[in-house]
Amino acid sequence: MATYLGTHGSRIQTYTTNPDNPNEGEVWYNATDNVIKFRAPNTSSTGSWRTGANLNDGRNAGGSAGTRDAALFFAGDPASAGTTDNTELYDGTSWTEVNNLNQSKREVFTGLGLTNTAALCVGGSVPGPTANVESWNGTNWTEVNNLNAGRTGGGGAGSPSSALAFGGGGPVANTELWNGTNWTEVNNLNTARSDFPGGSGTDNTSAICAGGYTTANVANVETWNGTNWTEVNDLNVAKRGLGSARQTSTSSIVFGGYATTSLATAESWNGTNWTEENDMSAARNQIGGAGSSSTNAIAFGGDTSTSTEEWSGVGTPIGAWSTSTPLNTARTESMGSGSSAEAALIFGGPSSETKTESWDGSSWTEVNDLNTGRGGAGSSTGAYTSVIVFGGEPVVANAEAWNGTNWTEVGDLNTARRFLGGAGADNTSALGFGGATPGTTFNAITESYNGTSWTEVNDLNTARHSGGNTGTATAALYCGGRIPPANRTANTEIWNGTNWTEVNNLNEVRQNLSAAGPSNTSNIAFGGTPESAPLTAKTEDWNGNNWVEVNDLNTAKGGMSRAGTATGALAMGGSGPTSDVEEWSVPSFSNKTISTD
Repeated sequence: MATYLGTHGSRIQTYTTNPDNPNEGEVWYNATDNVIKFRAPNTSSTGSWRTGANLNDGRNAGGSAGTRDAALFFAGDPASAGTTDNTELYDGTSWTEVNNLNQSKREVFTGLGLTNTAALCVGGSVPGPTANVESWNGTNWTEVNNLNAGRTGGGGAGSPSSALAFGGGGPVANTELWNGTNWTEVNNLNTARSDFPGGSGTDNTSAICAGGYTTANVANVETWNGTNWTEVNDLNVAKRGLGSARQTSTSSIVFGGYATTSLATAESWNGTNWTEENDMSAARNQIGGAGSSSTNAIAFGGDTSTSTEEWSGVGTPIGAWSTSTPLNTARTESMGSGSSAEAALIFGGPSSETKTESWDGSSWTEVNDLNTGRGGAGSSTGAYTSVIVFGGEPVVANAEAWNGTNWTEVGDLNTARRFLGGAGADNTSALGFGGATPGTTFNAITESYNGTSWTEVNDLNTARHSGGNTGTATAALYCGGRIPPANRTANTEIWNGTNWTEVNNLNEVRQNLSAAGPSNTSNIAFGGTPESAPLTAKTEDWNGNNWVEVNDLNTAKGGMSRAGTATGALAMGGSGPTSDVEEWSVPSFSNKTISTD
């Protein structure tokens, strides 16, 4: 009989309680609780859709390829015309129009491409069936050898060097195999059909064909093994015009489409069965889709929509806050900087606090003090060895730069203020915005720092103070805060180096919150003072398009300093004041229990 020692090369260790820092997968015996425990990642128990950036051109019946964070959408039927040659590329944050197809068309085959830099556009209607094929190299489309027969509305799998095209309008069951140069007819589908999503597969040896239309909607599913098509378990609902994620024939998801009306539903495939998943936010037919598996997908377009939704399935790693080493000095309304959770600086605080502490990933060390004590100031948010702090309470215009050893006074702000926002990569490039000035409670002024002096640039759209702030001098984010006459807000604005733009709001209205992240496209916001309670522990994640609630802080508080990114951050100090520090990690881990009774 196999033993744990024989399988893993070590015995299960016994601890009075738990080891201090167990590794992922580590197993041990907890003698106090009489249980075996193991260290496991925290993952999602249900899948969810999240809003992404809109397409530039709403359309349906287009071709699609790639992954959730690197997708391609081309051709289709837009609202303004019957066909289009338009091509758009998604980078995980936004869609960009790139070079067009050589031929305008709709109802092209979908699913032929694993990334947004290499894909095939096969067949389609111009109108009327075409056999035309074009290859995408990340920059341009090039015409290559045609299909043996013109077809519309079929499915595909593989890459520009090894692909499969099957089914199509008529309907037909034809299957053709592409070797990078020519198309060859191979064994047909068992059920002729059209208007279904491209099939899963990284080359022409594996694929899946799900749903579609014959003389009615069908739920039939077939898989391809490189030689033949085999019928497998059906979809739960017969439908056509659906999108899919499709880079493996054993893990996929289909979404949207049409039954008796446009659908928002989704179904995932585990290689054997289909399972109904959470719906998209909007029903759409002839929708585009891409993705690598049943846990990672993106849906876009459909009907005449420009909407994009991103799918994260069951088992997706999730973030959590954990208790870290406390500060040496309890403080609130202090400032912080650092590009990771492993290296940070905290400085200042109320009552003209001057103390500065440095974090090396394991301990806090007191270093040289600020020259001018302050709290509620703005600061850069990047490097912890190169920092600038400016403004603050008492209301000052004073600015100081940190070089990793000492603070030095540098050029003052043009407008003295407190409770302002700050962003910047280091002490040579920063942005100060909003705040409260004497006699003017709420301020929209923005100033840019070039390493020597401050220059006034375009104002915030909404004057406010005490919001969450982070990013760089050319890509900043400001969320929440306090606005006139004396209200909290969920308003969010992003800075592109020239102007502030209002974007989607936080889910919770609050002020005195903190935010972390190196830009304005990937951030977290946490804590603060909401309208309904003294303090909140709520944490929200920003993907450049919308906010989603994630796991809460362990303790509700406001006025924290911040450092790090959307996947690894520190929440330092806060209301009390407190010396507590919490660390945000994605992925995160926890101790799981196996009872021995």
